[in-house]
Formats: sequence, structure tokens, C-alpha cells
Amino acid sequence: MPDRLYYEPEIETLPRADLVRMQEALLLQLLPYVYNRAPLTRYIWDKAGVHPQDIKSLADFKEKAPFIDKDTIRAFRDANHDPFGGLLCVQSPLLKGVGFTSGTTGDPTPLPHAKLTLANKEWKRNFWHMGLRPGDYYTHMMFTFREGHSVDRMQDAGFKPITISISEMDVTRVIKASLTYRPKIFYLLSTPLIDGIEKHLRKNPSLDIKDVFSSYKGAVFGGEPLGPAKRQLLADWGLEVFEYSSLGDICGAMECKAHDGMHTWEDIALIENLDPEGIAPVDEGEVGELVVTSLIDDVAPLVRFRTDDLVRHSTKPCSCGRTHGRIWLQGRKGDQLLINSKSVLPVDILPHLQSLPETGAGLFQIIRREREAETLELRIGYDTDVVTDISKLEAFLTDHLQKALDVPVRMQLVTEAELLKLGPPHKIPRVSKS
Repeated sequence: MPDRLYYEPEIETLPRADLVRMQEALLLQLLPYVYNRAPLTRYIWDKAGVHPQDIKSLADFKEKAPFIDKDTIRAFRDANHDPFGGLLCVQSPLLKGVGFTSGTTGDPTPLPHAKLTLANKEWKRNFWHMGLRPGDYYTHMMFTFREGHSVDRMQDAGFKPITISISEMDVTRVIKASLTYRPKIFYLLSTPLIDGIEKHLRKNPSLDIKDVFSSYKGAVFGGEPLGPAKRQLLADWGLEVFEYSSLGDICGAMECKAHDGMHTWEDIALIENLDPEGIAPVDEGEVGELVVTSLIDDVAPLVRFRTDDLVRHSTKPCSCGRTHGRIWLQGRKGDQLLINSKSVLPVDILPHLQSLPETGAGLFQIIRREREAETLELRIGYDTDVVTDISKLEAFLTDHLQKALDVPVRMQLVTEAELLKLGPPHKIPRVSKS
């Protein structure tokens, strides 16, 4: 029924005990399948001396199952000349296509998929909760094809996608589509796209951006954390923002209307939050490394995949009524830098840059030659339409960041256009070795 609160209420509000039992059943069914078909999984498990027959419960899995990470997958790929990194469990006709991760933290990882991808499943739940209903249009703008060309597979829910590339060059298309079709959901906003809209508004001051976005019930923002200045800007445009992130390359996690963490769909993925430097679980609400296992992917499931993402995690029911867990992203484990023993992550720097007109796009990189250093080195992008005195801006930013972060700072200022050349069009690697 179009007026129901959840797309799949029987799953989204499943009591916690029943959800855990479902996870265990799915996991025990999955493990023999993956072990017998995925070369990487079989190699890693044999090396660890573990067999699926040794796993009788979730507790057994968490105690005995070995881990993998992106480096493990890439090493197996290169050693065995296997483009799928030893993950692929099927061939045609079940294998329908291949997507890729963005490659922001390394070379892109292939993501083979079937006809119905896991992202389609969680998109329907998320979009319905935001207010999308059968017959409604939504913009579908992707900065990577991690799920391939899959928007047509949303049409069984009655949702009608308007496909546009996520680029500053397509800002006029976004505006025209918004005014013509009056879509209900904006998927997906990025920092450079927001910056492109801002620049378009400066050149077209008579444009009523609130009217342009008046039909939207929500806008999804992803790719990196959203700073408070950008969130306020989007609110001024009349957009309710829902933050979104990849859930370890299995599917996605997104905020609900409570805006209190991003929901992890636990019928799709088993979630663990572990000591970033070890294997012990951290207490609920404490920062740990997100570890995921795909529960229903029969094409190339990830099993005990260490994501490198630092998160807080809770399994307490959300005020929106859903029972699935939530995460709060803190940054990447590999991005952490210790300046004179003080921890610095990109999320610590972003709000300070986005609050200034000269650096409002929030484009920057931490130069991390080693994990520990005496000075925080930064490469910061500036808006050429705003900055008139680069030396003055550099002096101000250096003083401001040193006081705010309480560490010595040295920086290099470059134009936003130059900085964007260092990564995919939607974002850049926040940490660089040089």
C-alpha cells in the first residue's frame, strides 16, 4: 500500500532476536557455498586451518573465521591473474555485469553482480522511507558504476529514474529536470556538485533555487562526510539531507528521518565492529573498524571483510521504528595521522575549511608520508572566483588551523580545479603520500 511507513515492514522492523537468528541461518548456508566456489575464500580459510564444517553458530564464526581486506584481494588478483580477485562464485548466465569501486584509496576493485543487485534492495527501502512512491520520479546521479547500469531494476517498485551524470557540467540539466519532472528524491549529491550549483547561482542570481528543489522530499549526500556548513547550505535551499555511505562494498548505509546514524541492513550484511589493531569487538558506541560479511550475495560475497572504516555502531532500535543497526562514520583507519601523538583525521579538518568562502568546497588532502609526524602538511583547494590574495589566505588558514587543531601546520594552496584532477570527479583521496 502506498501509505505504509516501510517498504518491507516485515524485515525492517523484525525483532532483534529474530534478526540474529535469520543472520545465523543465512551465514551457515552461505559459508559452504563460498568456500567451494570462491578461490580466495578457500585459500584464506585453508591457510588458517578452518573449514565451514567448523562453524556451527555466529559465535563460532566470530571466533574462528579469518579476515580479508582489499590488499588481500588485490594480491590474489595479481598473483593468479584473476580480475575478480578470487571472489567470483558464478559464471554466465548468473553473472550479469561488473561495476567498480571509486579507487579513491587504491586501484578500483571489481564488483561483479547479478540481475538484481543488493543496492537495488536497500535503495527501495531508503527511498520509500524518504517519501518516494509508485509513479514518482527521482534523479539518479552516480559518480561510480559500482552497481553497473541498474536503475531500470528499480522500476518494479514503480519508481521512475532520471539519469544524469554527477558533474559540475550537468548542473543545468539537474535544474531543468527538477523543474520539468518535479522529482521527489535527489540521488546523489556530492561536494563538487554542490560547489557547482553554488557557482551556477552566482552567475544566475535571479534563479530561485528553493523553487527548483521544492518538489524534493529528500536529497542523498554521499562520497565523504558532510560538514555543518554544507548541511546548512542545503537546508537553506530547502533540501532535507540524508547522508549515505558504502557498507564495505556490499551495499549502502543511509540515514533515516531521525538523522541519528546510518542504517545497516542486517538481512543483507553481518556487521562487526572490532579493535582496529586487533580482533576483539569494541563496546557498543565506541570507535572500531567496520567488518562486514555478505549474507545473500551468491555472485561474489565478501566474508569477514575488514573495510578500513572507523565507525561507532549501535544495535539499539531507532526512533524511526526500524530494528536494524546504525553506524556513525569517523574516518578511515589508514587516514589517521599522529602529529606529536595527537590524532588527526580528515573529518577534523573539513568543517574549518567549509566554513570559509575561499575554501567552502572543502577540497583538501593530508600529506601522510608516515603515520607519525611533527607537522601537519596539507594541500588545500581554493576558489579562484573568491580569492584575490593567496599569501593572505595561506597565512590566515595556517593560523586558524593551528589554533583549532592544536598542531603545527604547513600547507600548499592550489586551485580547486587542480586538486580535483588528483581523483575521481566526485571526490579526491583525502590522504596522499606526497
